[in-house]
Amino acid sequence: MKLVKISALAILSLGFFACGSSEADKAQDDLNNSTNELNDELNNASSADWKTLSDNSYFEIKVPSHMVVEPSLNADASLQYAYVEEVGGTVKEHYMIVLMETHEEIESYDLDTEFDAASYGEISAENLGTGLDAYEILTKDPEVKSVNGMDCVRYEMEGAMGDVNVYYELGVFEGEHAFYQVLTWTILDQRPEFKGDMDKIINSFKEK
Repeated sequence: MKLVKISALAILSLGFFACGSSEADKAQDDLNNSTNELNDELNNASSADWKTLSDNSYFEIKVPSHMVVEPSLNADASLQYAYVEEVGGTVKEHYMIVLMETHEEIESYDLDTEFDAASYGEISAENLGTGLDAYEILTKDPEVKSVNGMDCVRYEMEGAMGDVNVYYELGVFEGEHAFYQVLTWTILDQRPEFKGDMDKIINSFKEK
């Protein structure tokens, strides 16, 4: 199931950019080279400027205009975007992906379990910590709420691998056609800068 594949991606990119090794520098250069042209066009875009992404049959979601496609985050993601820019000697980083599993896919696994937003969300949040050196789910009593006509459960989490500390927000939606995971993350000390955008991304998610 895709919900067990979420953990490997969410620390990886931040580990490359936040560390000072030669591998980190090379990874940063590679990503910067691939997104420089788009970022040059969007450098003046503030977080008040948003774009709606709807080029698929299942959902739409809004992201800040300065985020660009970044296909290396997760091979299973239906959508993956990143914002990486050096500002005043500090690399600013914000990422988001959407993972989805249709109800037909889940039924094909022949599991002796029926999922709802709460149970699917619990597994998703727990599996995010797999492979990390440290991991904490900050949301102790998540509640299922209606967001854009769907049951949704949300989590805030922190994780670390080595010296890289990461802040995550996860929204899990139970839609008519599928379950969706909307995951967005940043370096922990950049949480105050990006949290508002992270909340808005999750809240904007709609099934078609």
